[in-house]
Amino acid sequence: MTENIIVAIIGAIASIIGSATLVNYRLKKLEEKVDQHNSYGDKIASMQTDIAVMKNDLSYIKSAIGRLEK
Repeated sequence: MTENIIVAIIGAIASIIGSATLVNYRLKKLEEKVDQHNSYGDKIASMQTDIAVMKNDLSYIKSAIGRLEK
């Protein structure tokens, strides 16, 4: 009887450790995904700046062509 209780306790402890390991692994993977997602915001801000510069350049080129046509 005591032997069965000890085996059950050892099994429960092993199960808890296994579950904790799995939770930690999944949490780490989730944090990596969040970090990747957060970097998209920086990339989008950079692209918006690049687009604004290109629009400005295009406007300048159009006005230069307009002056040359006159």
